[in-house]
Amino acid sequence: LPKENRVVVSKVNIITKHQRAMQAGRSKTQAGRINFEAPFNISNIMLVCPHCNAATRVGYLELEDGRKVRICRKCGEVID
Repeated sequence: LPKENRVVVSKVNIITKHQRAMQAGRSKTQAGRINFEAPFNISNIMLVCPHCNAATRVGYLELEDGRKVRICRKCGEVID
């Protein structure tokens, strides 16, 4: 959902909606509890560190040669 700055990630933010059975014309709506993946704000996405395989915040570090690189906040390794 790019216009709203929201994303849907599989198996994350699962919402349970209680649906009542309805009969509208020929189609019938399924009743019961329906689980679906809800979108959430893109600013809440976390990067997965390739070294420790954990969702982590990102820190920045400036190397000796002047390059600015991203680092994992959990293990301290350089990402990229």
